[in-house]
Amino acid sequence: MTPDAGVLKAIGLNHSFDSAIADLVDNSIDARARHILIRFVVRGELAVGLLVIDDGEGMDADGVDAAMRLGRPKADAHTQLGHFGMGLKSASFSQASTLTVLTARANADGHGRRMHREPQAGDFAVDVLDPAAVKQQLLTHLAALPGPVGSGTVVQWDDCRTFPVAANPEVTVRFLEDKVAELRHRLGLVFHRLLVRGDVQVDIDIFDTDRQEAGLAFCIEAINPFGHTRSGLEGYPRTLQAWFRGRSVPLQCHIWPGNSDSANYRLHGRPVENFQGLYLYRNDRLLMTGGWCGVANERRDLRLARVAVDIEDHLDGFSISMEKSGVQIVAELVHGIEAASDGTNTFADYLDDASDALKAANRRTRKRTPILPPGQGVHPRVRRAIERETPVLEGEEPVRIRWERLSGDDLVHVDRENRTLWLNRRYRTAILHGDRGGVNDAPLLKTLLFLVYEDLFRGQVMGAKDKENRDFWNEVLTTAAQAEIREGGN
Repeated sequence: MTPDAGVLKAIGLNHSFDSAIADLVDNSIDARARHILIRFVVRGELAVGLLVIDDGEGMDADGVDAAMRLGRPKADAHTQLGHFGMGLKSASFSQASTLTVLTARANADGHGRRMHREPQAGDFAVDVLDPAAVKQQLLTHLAALPGPVGSGTVVQWDDCRTFPVAANPEVTVRFLEDKVAELRHRLGLVFHRLLVRGDVQVDIDIFDTDRQEAGLAFCIEAINPFGHTRSGLEGYPRTLQAWFRGRSVPLQCHIWPGNSDSANYRLHGRPVENFQGLYLYRNDRLLMTGGWCGVANERRDLRLARVAVDIEDHLDGFSISMEKSGVQIVAELVHGIEAASDGTNTFADYLDDASDALKAANRRTRKRTPILPPGQGVHPRVRRAIERETPVLEGEEPVRIRWERLSGDDLVHVDRENRTLWLNRRYRTAILHGDRGGVNDAPLLKTLLFLVYEDLFRGQVMGAKDKENRDFWNEVLTTAAQAEIREGGN
């Protein structure tokens, strides 16, 4: 029986833009792509489409026909993330009304298919595109990838319902900025293991069809939710074993350092407390980012606790949504995780250790000596880190750091009256290595100067020791700044 044509409007309703693109990238990786390019297409200052271009193995005619078919099982699902056979259509029709696939295997003809979310004939007919035109278009698109490419696939979205149509070009610019940021986070997180190993490179660019040129490409960098440089508690990470239907399920239990400002810890979009819990991987792709799935209750004092679980050998313990955006754990495995142990330490001990590590970190923070608040010129993210790591003196005017044209060669002038640290503008270009500056530029230099000089702004007057330190620091720092100019000249 032919399904109702309206089913195309229903699939993919749980997809967001970034999850839809992640699904397409996943398909490219399944096709053994080494390079993947996500390309926004702009025409007349409007975003009009999107391409996902890869140098994978490509497909023959039967393969692309199967890819466009609704609801087919995957025979090789044990090696791939998808297993419903709906990923391409679900992801694409969640965002676009027209889906085109161009593909070719090495030294073979090109094959192209096009499918519409609202088919005019009311059926599931798929358009077969001219092979010669397909091969030419495909080669043009694949030329955007690095190195010689002999095979690959292009997924093309047109009539994108989620793209803005406002005539104001600033709307398009803001949309593209937001979507690139979303993708850099989502893809960097989901595929972080593959990116770190160098198995795949994923880039994003924007192609202007009026100018027939692409802008600067953004490379996706790995965001590792377990990427701490030191553990929050001695003895961790620790591997506990959960037992499920006679099989061992390893739980890699981590405790993050307290009050970390790492992007790997803070992640994106939600309070950090929401990222505690289980991180489920299948074939080195991250399926679930935190949450306890009934194993434990989410608590503020557990926000340092993260557990990595590879599930590919235990799929009977998990239920995965079509969009791969939701995972549930069967009750039997929940009980197995609750009883997990390494022979000495239990899962309950781990949760207690994570809670105790946070309490200890908070006690250390409270013992730190209060300092003057950082002000304008110190990068906002740095200001937040300072205020999180140590108490600041209440009611005190912040210490500002500003560039100014100073007389003489000194790099730094301490202006206690205006509570400002003035930096000599003559060194700015060399320190910034030619980049355009801003109010919060040179964050590393300014942070170091704030930490060094902050104490000199306290009290009514500077003592003899303070003046000696000020002169000594300025002499050394000015010499270093002059060395920056000389090195830049070389």
